[in-house]
Amino acid sequence: VEYGIILLSMKKYEESIKAFKEALILRKIEAEEAEDSTSEQDARLKMAKIRHNIGCVNFEIGRFDEAKRKYEEAIEDQRAIFGSWTAPFMLLTDTSKPGYLTMASTMCNKGYIDVEQENYVEAISTFTESLKIQKVLLEANNKLILSTMENIAYCHCKNGDFKEAGKLYKELVKLQSETYGDQSQRGWSQSIKKLILCQIKEYEFEDAFDNLRVLEDYLSSKGHKMRHAASDLKRTHKLMGEVNYQIFKFPTISDYSSRFSCGMCGDDREIVDASAWFPKKPANGSKMSGHRMTYA
Repeated sequence: VEYGIILLSMKKYEESIKAFKEALILRKIEAEEAEDSTSEQDARLKMAKIRHNIGCVNFEIGRFDEAKRKYEEAIEDQRAIFGSWTAPFMLLTDTSKPGYLTMASTMCNKGYIDVEQENYVEAISTFTESLKIQKVLLEANNKLILSTMENIAYCHCKNGDFKEAGKLYKELVKLQSETYGDQSQRGWSQSIKKLILCQIKEYEFEDAFDNLRVLEDYLSSKGHKMRHAASDLKRTHKLMGEVNYQIFKFPTISDYSSRFSCGMCGDDREIVDASAWFPKKPANGSKMSGHRMTYA
């Protein structure tokens, strides 16, 4: 297995796949000859990790269908060993074993393929299952958790479900605000912009305005470290004016209702344009290969 990973790091992809397949055969023999169920499960878990790695190599060279198939095979093996990730299961199982986190990582990798192929509904389902495992095993502000939440929120945005996306970005803003360091602060500033976009899309103008003020304060005091701080601050001020206009023009639900009942009145809420802050596709790949894919 280690040899296969070395070959992958050298970009010898076909040789890497060959090495992993040879390791898979050896692990299969080990599982068949196991003297007890524990040894057999251990061998089968190693087989799942190897399938996982073959999926990673295929991801690297753009064979997304083959990569996805290998991830699904690995996940099927892992589920056969660990069972269903339900509340009773979590209470009765030693989740400290590294295999559980490997299963969560495999699910994320499969989700990355879904995102690449624009299968957003399937990606949401896969990432959400992985996130449940991660939240049991990891600290709340762990990078894998934040990345998975970011991917789920992005998929909701691509599906036009800004309400669900907003819930995730709100949680991300909270988690990132509790973490110190320039990188975390930059992540926070990106998340709050996406949250504002979702709130504007949902016509939650009061909440959007409150967050625009928070963002304005950050950009004015600490934003000098950011590359696009000046343009972001300018856009923030423009949005504050547009959002504030909507709040004072129709401050209550009854006022909105009156507008719709008026034949001469149009709904101009769409003119508040925060599309520049629509989330970009998350960068998913590893230090070894340039992708934050997780290797077993």
